[in-house]
Amino acid sequence: MKIVRFLGGLGNQMFQYAFYKALEKQFDTVKADIREFKTYKLHNGFELENVFDIRLRRASALEVNLLDHRNRQWKYRKLRRLLLLKGEYYEEQTLFSYNASLFDDSSSKIYWGYWQNHLYVERVADQLRKDFTFSDLKPSKNFDLLNELEQSEQSVAIHIRRGDYLKDPYLGGLVNLDYFEKAISLIRGQVEKPIFYIFSDDILWCKENLPLNDNEANFIDWNKGAESYLDMQLMSNCKHAIISNSSFSWWAAWLNTNPDRLIVVPKVWYRLPEKSDFRQMHPSSWVLL
Repeated sequence: MKIVRFLGGLGNQMFQYAFYKALEKQFDTVKADIREFKTYKLHNGFELENVFDIRLRRASALEVNLLDHRNRQWKYRKLRRLLLLKGEYYEEQTLFSYNASLFDDSSSKIYWGYWQNHLYVERVADQLRKDFTFSDLKPSKNFDLLNELEQSEQSVAIHIRRGDYLKDPYLGGLVNLDYFEKAISLIRGQVEKPIFYIFSDDILWCKENLPLNDNEANFIDWNKGAESYLDMQLMSNCKHAIISNSSFSWWAAWLNTNPDRLIVVPKVWYRLPEKSDFRQMHPSSWVLL
């Protein structure tokens, strides 16, 4: 049995689901452990099944405790011996990397990690594009905007995440105004008369700082709380995108089906103590700045 532990916001959950499906393609029994969301208070909790029409096969508390060899309670150690079960807790070794050997290991394991690498995603890409299908929108501002985006050949999504990133020691300060200025300039050089749609948790900062004219900028600021995922749906329907170092906008870019899409992504995604190469994390067609 394989058990994938889910944690984090929607974008992280989508990466973990991709890893879950990739394991499921290779092994008979794969289940999900979502128990951490009982105490996880950030973002909107476990929303993967609410946003998309998918259902995970849930692991029971007994199954989790049996496989997690760190649980040294006598009853579980006894059961492991009786069942000849050698469970193991596997934590992702290097963030943003890809480990193909995980799919050659048939032993029972619990997996903890984010699995943010497009090579995990590509193993089950066709399945994911079916599973990550948004519900049809009802008449609303989002409905009208979606129709506008679908008819435009010049639409460019810009996702700017500030909020919780401003004080984050690993994510904050890496994607600054200079990056967005260069990305906008690059888009203008390759897309004729682009129209920019800005999605952010700090729209005021965007209005005051982005080098955009009033006739080319549209600020989307109404999807909040449990409806925040609608920004991902809208961004994925823009023809091009400038994203932040955020798994939320990563998936909006990946779900973009425009064959001529131009996706601009920050060169440094995460502040790690060692020098890291994030190029493998993204599809090769995306432009790193």
